[in-house]
Amino acid sequence: MQSVLDQDYPNIELIVVDDGSTDNSHEVISNFAKRHPQVRIMLNDQNRGQSAVLNQALVQARGEFVQFLPSDDWYLPNKTRIQIEKFLSLPPNFGVVYGRGYRFFEDSGKMVDWAKTPMFRGDVLRPLIERGNFVYPVTPMFRRECFLREPFDETYRAEGEAIFPRLAKHYFFDYVDAHVGVMREHTYNIGKDAEVMYHEINRYLDRVFADPELPPDIKACESIVRARHYRTKGLQLIRGGRNRRLGRESLINAIAHSPRLAVDPKLLIGIAVSFVPEWRGQQKGATT
Repeated sequence: MQSVLDQDYPNIELIVVDDGSTDNSHEVISNFAKRHPQVRIMLNDQNRGQSAVLNQALVQARGEFVQFLPSDDWYLPNKTRIQIEKFLSLPPNFGVVYGRGYRFFEDSGKMVDWAKTPMFRGDVLRPLIERGNFVYPVTPMFRRECFLREPFDETYRAEGEAIFPRLAKHYFFDYVDAHVGVMREHTYNIGKDAEVMYHEINRYLDRVFADPELPPDIKACESIVRARHYRTKGLQLIRGGRNRRLGRESLINAIAHSPRLAVDPKLLIGIAVSFVPEWRGQQKGATT
């Protein structure tokens, strides 16, 4: 919250939604709001999930532009100003301006420059689908009208990057080639739950490629996109050791969508490892 108020752009409204926390967050947020009049708070008694919370906040937002900050990340002081300046230089058919960022690894205290991801501007629907998401999640700013047209889908626990192709059907994207935010990396990121993300991304791909408005040349890359998803998540599931059966199924699906993966060494090793019994804890009589 303090990183938002420390922005070098003065005209900021901060809406804080506590989504049913069970610690002392309600108290901390309430005390913070008392000291800062530009802060408005919404305290949910029960957890509704990220997508619902974002829609909840958007109903209350009054600004022309909006940005979203998860509770474990933070903004750099120039973020709002330079992205507003970029928006003001663009025509109204540009709905998203994103930027570069850092990743902070909580366990080691190391800050890593996340500047290697390619960046695209203009009509970005094709690269978003073909290459996967390239918008660093803590960085985008949006015209609020984007979400009047495409609100977050509350059937997802956290729609996250799946919103970008939906917006790209209607709006152009641009970027500032500057670092504007920091994401915190820790073991309880929702993106770390490979099984949840496996099913969520499957739903997302089903919706993307079932869209009758999707251009035929983009629809033609469906097998490549699905193969990449099944390979990535299959290896994650097997490496994590939590659901090797699902991981094996995912890798087999990858080969079905892209037969050339049948000679991929990592994929073949993954399938072999998936047959190794999963560790269930210290066995009776074992010594350490």
